Amino acid sequence: MAQNFDQDQLRQLAGGDQAFEKELLQLFVGDTENSLLQLETAINAENPTTVESLAHYIKGASANVGAVGLSKAAAQLEALAKTGQLKTAPSSLRQLQILHQEVKRLAR
Repeated sequence: MAQNFDQDQLRQLAGGDQAFEKELLQLFVGDTENSLLQLETAINAENPTTVESLAHYIKGASANVGAVGLSKAAAQLEALAKTGQLKTAPSSLRQLQILHQEVKRLAR
């Protein structure tokens, strides 16, 4: 998990306040959960524009809280969607969901 999450980034964002770190992570997890559901719908509808937009959002939000693995995976999906290639998007979504679960465990 260490390579997938940058604790220092979260600590810096929260100003060293551990309770706030946890709160930020919990907010991120809930928000990203909604985005992943929307992403799944967009992938199933074969809508590359929406997939690209949602992947971009997840990429940025993840980087902000230190979820670097999730951010990198979202960036890869964003790049695929930019080219309109959604053939491998379902496996990318599964990877995002797995990485999201790892962050969710940290937020408990």
